[in-house]
Amino acid sequence: MIRILLLATLAILVHAQLRCESPPQWTSTNFYFSPIQGHINYVEAHYTYDKTNQRKSWRERIPEGETNSTYEYVHRIELGIERKEYLINVRTGECTVRPLRFQFYAHDVPADATFRRLFYLGTSAFEKASVELSDWDVRFTTSFWEGTFTTQGCIPYHSNHYNSTTFGMRFESIVDVTPGIDPNEFVVPPGCQ
Repeated sequence: MIRILLLATLAILVHAQLRCESPPQWTSTNFYFSPIQGHINYVEAHYTYDKTNQRKSWRERIPEGETNSTYEYVHRIELGIERKEYLINVRTGECTVRPLRFQFYAHDVPADATFRRLFYLGTSAFEKASVELSDWDVRFTTSFWEGTFTTQGCIPYHSNHYNSTTFGMRFESIVDVTPGIDPNEFVVPPGCQ
């Protein structure tokens, strides 16, 4: 009996520590906070992720001012292969093109990440009222990454990035993930080249 329990425990630990890759293309709602980028409040965005072609698109709702009573609406497109970022003001149509400031990063568990723990989001008080998550991190001298993924499907839920030499701190929460993408999210408006 003890042998069976030990084998079952070992199987659970091995399963928990397997690195995973998230689906290559999906959309979600993202909430993020990035003080270095000038976002002192959480930004809400419709997010489109395309690992296959190294593209990301955010339709951002950015709070303005101290009261957060007005918002700026920006469509941000990052094209990793072209190394360009497009910022389109949705209200005015004004477009800014600039070199991509950061290398494309995938929403996967990095190869050098360390497994930290498993936990449940939600409650066990009701059937199907929780989801199992795995927590990972990577730490270096000037940077770190922490990520949380569902154990089933490797869907990213939360990530924190810090790099003292490039972009500072970024906290990101990912919810309402849906498989697939609309390729039109990556179409740059005419005249925005």
